[in-house]
Amino acid sequence: MTINIDIYLKFEDNYYQKSGRFSTLSPFNGAEDAAKYAYIYIKQFKRKHENKKIEINKVIYEDTIDITADVQKLNKNGNLYLVK
Repeated sequence: MTINIDIYLKFEDNYYQKSGRFSTLSPFNGAEDAAKYAYIYIKQFKRKHENKKIEINKVIYEDTIDITADVQKLNKNGNLYLVK
């Protein structure tokens, strides 16, 4: 299954947007799992930028579903790995 996610971040006074299609593992549990995929992308972004602080401004799943709070919660809690 392929999903659409738009991610808006602030890093060192610059704003970044990543819009894309993400391939998912089965079974897929909608917005809950979409938040996990977005968080994994954000972890990769942070690693690329030496784990400096970033601000998650907004995360949208399938053009209409705001999953920002879910992604922020995952970011606050730390490590996550997708294992099905």
